[in-house]
Amino acid sequence: MRTGIFGGTFSPIHNGHIKAAKAFLSELSLDVLYVIPDRIPPHKQISGNDDPWLRLEMVKKAFEDEEKIVVTDVELRREGKSYTVETLPEFTGNGELFMLIGTDMFLSFDRWYRFRDIFAMCSLVLMVRESRESSLRAEIDAKKAIYESMGAKIYELTAEPFPISSTELRAKIAAGEDTGEYLPECVRRFIDEKGLYR
Repeated sequence: MRTGIFGGTFSPIHNGHIKAAKAFLSELSLDVLYVIPDRIPPHKQISGNDDPWLRLEMVKKAFEDEEKIVVTDVELRREGKSYTVETLPEFTGNGELFMLIGTDMFLSFDRWYRFRDIFAMCSLVLMVRESRESSLRAEIDAKKAIYESMGAKIYELTAEPFPISSTELRAKIAAGEDTGEYLPECVRRFIDEKGLYR
């Protein structure tokens, strides 16, 4: 069995996340993909009025028609910060584990809590936003070589990334700009109904 793990804040979840999840599922021939909204992300600051349970509900709406994608509250049920190394053991009975990660997080992966233990638990799968000509691309390749020397197994998705971030979207929503091309309609309606990011 091949199991995917895709964690994040998803504040809000957008078409880039959804495209990445579908590419991950397809390219790695996953049997199931668990999408895991975090409670308190260790690596970024989020708004003081953030409600992780509303984020969970929003992510469930985004993936409700995907039969191989399961949205889980495993990190929301734990108190404190959401550490990947504490989440992965919840899935060790699910065969081979693969974890999707963006290049921004990958470049700082050696600052993650017990990051070497994560290498032993799962393979990393990168959604690379940078072009081959980008200066960051050389940095990504250098980190990849270092992590592989530590025993990491690393794959890259071939799918083109969707050029938007949740930070940019929150700013657009706060400014009252149109976000229709970036958000699934069900998510856009949910954000409007709950008055999020205003």
